[in-house]
Order: sequence, then C-alpha cells, then structure tokens
Amino acid sequence: MLTQFKYIVKGTCAVMVLSLATVGTAHAQLGDAGEILRGGADDANILLENYLSPFADGFGANLNTGWFNQAKAHGTLGFDISLNAAVAMVPTSNQTFDVSELVFSELELISGSPESPTIAGDENSSTTMGITYTNPQSGQEEVLTSFDIPGGLGFPYVPSPMIQATVGIIKDTDVTLRYVPEVDIAPIDASVGLFGFGVRHGINQWLPGGKILPVDIAVQFGYTAFNSNAGFEVDPESGSDIYNPYTPSQWQGQGLEMDTKATTINAIVGKKLPFISVYGGLGFESSTTTITTPGAYPITSINPNYDPQSNAENTREKIIESINAPIDLEIKGSNNIRAFVGARLSIAILRISASYTLSTYSSANVGIGFGFR
Repeated sequence: MLTQFKYIVKGTCAVMVLSLATVGTAHAQLGDAGEILRGGADDANILLENYLSPFADGFGANLNTGWFNQAKAHGTLGFDISLNAAVAMVPTSNQTFDVSELVFSELELISGSPESPTIAGDENSSTTMGITYTNPQSGQEEVLTSFDIPGGLGFPYVPSPMIQATVGIIKDTDVTLRYVPEVDIAPIDASVGLFGFGVRHGINQWLPGGKILPVDIAVQFGYTAFNSNAGFEVDPESGSDIYNPYTPSQWQGQGLEMDTKATTINAIVGKKLPFISVYGGLGFESSTTTITTPGAYPITSINPNYDPQSNAENTREKIIESINAPIDLEIKGSNNIRAFVGARLSIAILRISASYTLSTYSSANVGIGFGFR
C-alpha cells in the first residue's frame, strides 16, 4: 500500500531529481516503506535523515564547486558565461546505515539485516521495521504495522548542473551570478529555483613584489540558495477495523519543500598561459539542507475506545489520527576543508574547463562556455 513514508521518500526524490536533472535515476527502487509515520514524527525524522543525508551532502558539495575556472579575475568588463556539470562521489561508508544504532521512540527492527542502504546505496533492501503492541484481547504481542526500508538508487553519485555568468569590474575583481527563476513543472506539481552570488579578488596588487610574481593569487567567496517543492497526496488507510473521523479535505495542502544553502571561501593560486590556465588551492565550505512536509498527514493508531462488543464506528480497533508537518529536517553538509585543482582551455572565445575537489564528498566538475578577457 502506498502510504505515508513511501510518498515522502518519493516526493523528496522527485524534488531532488528535478533539481539535479537526473531523470534516469528517478525510477529507483524505493520499496514499500508503508506506515512509518505511525511511529510518530520523531522516528520518521530520524530514519529519513539517515536515508537522505548522502544526497543532501553531495548536493551541497556540488553547489560549492564551479565558481571559477582560473585564478586570475577578469579584467574590467571581461566576462564569461558557462554551463557546468558537477558530480559528487558518495563515500562507501555513507552508502549504508545501521538501524540498530539509531534511537527510536517506537520503531524497532522486525526482521532482516539491521544494515540498510541509504538513497545512494544498493537498490535492494532486506530491512523490515515496525511497531509492536500488546493485543488487549489475547494479551499477546503483535505487530501493529511493519514496512520495508526503501532501497537506494544503486548510484553512489550526486550530479547537478549549473549555469552562471561572471563579469569583471575594477581592481582585479569580478562578480559571478547564478540564477534560475522559480520554474513550475506542472505535470508533477513541482517547482524549483536558484540564486547564487560570488566575488573573486586578485591579491597580487596588495603584496610586496606581487606584480612580478610568476603566478596569480586570488581569494573567492560564493553563496548559493536553492529551493524546491513538490506536491503529493497521502490518503488515510481504510478497513473494517479502522475508524476515520476526518473528511478528505483534512489532507489537502500536503507537499514537500527542500531548501539548500551553500557557502564557500577559497584561496586560489594559478598561472594563465596563452591557451590554457591551470590553478589549485584550498577552501572552506559549508552547506545546510532543510526538508519539511507542510500539511496534515494521516497515521493509524490503536483506538483507546476500542470495544469489540460494540458495532459503533468509533469503537473499532484502530483509529486515524492527524499529524501536522511531521517532517522537519536540517542536514548539515559533511564537507569543511577542501583542496582543488583545475584547468581551462581557451580557443578564441570558447572556454572548456575541468576541476577536481578533494574533500569528504569529493567532486568533479566540467564546464563549457564562452568568454572575453
């Protein structure tokens, strides 16, 4: 049955797939994760954070790359416009997580392996979670609900595209703008938008003898904010043993919102030659991804008014309850210190670039565009 957690995972993946333009991975084996919200919002947040962290970490790392393709800033009114494609690599240690190490309020391992794939892990999962309760009639412990944790995408990489423009101003300084206006994707009721701003400043001019140094030295700052949302529908369970006191309008306004903010500061050293520029350096980066689910969501619980001798609907064994905005995650990126190297090939106004960043989530970036000065 497609219920709470499965829709939230599918909604999150849809938002991420839209933002990353990775259509081929959209049809991942998410599994029948069933009624995880029956365990309460706290347990759902714990499980989702561990499952989704690799995607959030990789996406944040990607937003902090591709800001520059040489050390030297553009001259006044010099510019370039480029399309970049970044791919973050998810470490092996982040492709699985152990549910037995997590502290849940009600959820517990029902069967299978406690080691389950994250969204970047293997497509197959054998981990079944659930909630048990003592049946008031038999006195026996029974499973109230159980579900399989979804498998991963089977793809331990996080790709993302980026388009940006850089223009030189004064004093060996240039500014970079990344911007995607909010775009609605009507067929799947979703939207995405992005804004980023960066500045690079050459410091040779401020160093004693800096103008005769054989290399260019610069510092760079970049900030990117990405936002997205997707709508989806989670209906309450139904059955002869379930009492639902709500009308369908209770579940309107459901959706998933994801926002990522990424910041980086870099020190760059490079050399610009007639046809090629090479550079390297060190930087500091951070990112934060928040995932929320506005709206009301149905959960199934044991009915405190259960009376097997009564035929009244409100005395059935189970009851539908409502939880408002159950998911509220804030995932901090794993990357801090980063080292990078890169090169740019210039043929007339054509610019082709490539770079590699070494960090907890290492990433590769390639770009193509055109520019002047």
